[in-house]
Amino acid sequence: MKKYIALAGTVLALGMATPAQADILNYGVTDATGGSCPHGLWTNTLNSGCERHHSFQDDTLFSIDTDAGTGTFTGTAINPSGQTATLDLTLSGFLDTLDGTGFDYKAGGGPYDPSVQDYFTNASGTITIGGVTYTLNSTDPMAGNTVFQFGTGANDKTGDFGGSAWLNLLNPHGHALAHWDINFDLALIPGTPVPAPAGLLLFGLGLAGAYGMRRRKKIAA
Repeated sequence: MKKYIALAGTVLALGMATPAQADILNYGVTDATGGSCPHGLWTNTLNSGCERHHSFQDDTLFSIDTDAGTGTFTGTAINPSGQTATLDLTLSGFLDTLDGTGFDYKAGGGPYDPSVQDYFTNASGTITIGGVTYTLNSTDPMAGNTVFQFGTGANDKTGDFGGSAWLNLLNPHGHALAHWDINFDLALIPGTPVPAPAGLLLFGLGLAGAYGMRRRKKIAA
């Protein structure tokens, strides 16, 4: 772990010596592993068993505007029966620590560590499944005063570079549903320009995570 953080620091130092080219970080999204079923989008109130699991597809993208402190999470996910979910989420309220804020970390798969994680405290948007659109609850978008968390160990399943959130949704009639989960791993998309200084830490961590994944695969081979 320290090796990966050190690598991120190297990227950070290099980035600070390079003129900023963009303020948008783009990450590809894949399912987090762990448990009896993989975790991508988990629709607790629809279907049963692993049919609740919708696997993130190649078009799923997590983007961060490092200047505005906002983000988006968009794309599709498909369950074992071929049911497609379309996600269109907008994130705001960026924090680099939850200490003293009153917000809670969605713990379970890894420790809270603001040195390698960041957080969004608010979200809006929709998830559409089978022609039915579910809307994030504007008064309580993330269950239990938790956050949309991302960084090393934040996928709530493993120690990998990723993220997770508990999402509170309303059905088309405005009735609140039990929270749905998203648990995902992240990989910086090749060709993403060097970000402005505010986003350099995440840029470095993304490269460090990719390095770690390649190293584990090499060892396994």
